[in-house]
Amino acid sequence: MAKFENQNIPVNTDCKTVFDFLGDFRNFEHLMPDQVKNWQADEEYCSFTVEGMADFNMRIDGKYPCTSIRIVSDGKNPAKFTLDYYFNEKSANSCEVSIVFNVDLNPFQKAVASRPLQNFIDMLAGKLQEKFN
Repeated sequence: MAKFENQNIPVNTDCKTVFDFLGDFRNFEHLMPDQVKNWQADEEYCSFTVEGMADFNMRIDGKYPCTSIRIVSDGKNPAKFTLDYYFNEKSANSCEVSIVFNVDLNPFQKAVASRPLQNFIDMLAGKLQEKFN
């Protein structure tokens, strides 16, 4: 299992607002890179294509208010994965979010995909900050 993360991302809004935003896949389209096509989502499930790569399906597996959100791969995907958001309220108007992406990769896949996957997690963190700052 390969782990990619971006921890303690400062966000200038309350924890509940960020939690509610990330707890609904219909909002995720605003966080995705330009290479994501064919985006389809409802509150708990989404599917999309990463241009030139593969199709992905995800669902929300658990939501724990202002604590964490767990997203898991669902159906046919290139690899099984989990995407976790952890929340830490700092004040009434700010919080920190940590993103942890665990994916089941063989050594060759890990060598090829490590940089793009870390860049993806870093991009998610940056877009989340842009959204609320």
